Amino acid sequence: MSSLTERFPKTVEVEGRKLPVNSDFRTALFLEEVIAHSGDVINEEDLVKMLGAFYVIRELYTEEHVNKMFWFLSCGREKQRKRFPKKAAGINDEQPFDFEKDADLIYAGFMQQYHIDLQESNMHWWKFMILLENLGSETRLSRVMEYRTIDTKNRRLSKEERSFYSALQNYYKIRKEVILNDKEKAIEEALLNGGDVSSLLGGDKN
Repeated sequence: MSSLTERFPKTVEVEGRKLPVNSDFRTALFLEEVIAHSGDVINEEDLVKMLGAFYVIRELYTEEHVNKMFWFLSCGREKQRKRFPKKAAGINDEQPFDFEKDADLIYAGFMQQYHIDLQESNMHWWKFMILLENLGSETRLSRVMEYRTIDTKNRRLSKEERSFYSALQNYYKIRKEVILNDKEKAIEEALLNGGDVSSLLGGDKN
């Protein structure tokens, strides 16, 4: 699809039917948030929650409903894309940004570069992503992303530069939240409140 010749989709085709979807960026960010907090596998409850938020019309969802939702979330981009030579470009494999942790930086970047107040916008998700990915180097988000992704092992950097960027990476690093199971949550709560954890740990004995 070309953003110059085709309109961003507000429907997806499922089993030969065009179904209206909530195409705004806030809905997509909600879906991204559910994915981010779901761990390695999205459970059925969260998946149904996502489908209910994405599709305008509630119905019996099928696997194709799920596939088309994730296709839309990926902005319709092909799965197979040319491999970017990160090492040659001096880039590492770190996550460049996080929608939740960098929310203020994203908001400020749109205001600074595009004069768009995201609080007052119902922008299409695909448009949002195109603009986000093309924020200029003068925005703070762009600079933070550069700090996170620069390869500090690159030999073209001086010792001082490697030390400088390593410190910035540590400061701006996106740290993943540890998802605890029910037992781990109970142990954590007991420890925080001065409770007895012996009974909770008892099940771990052989």
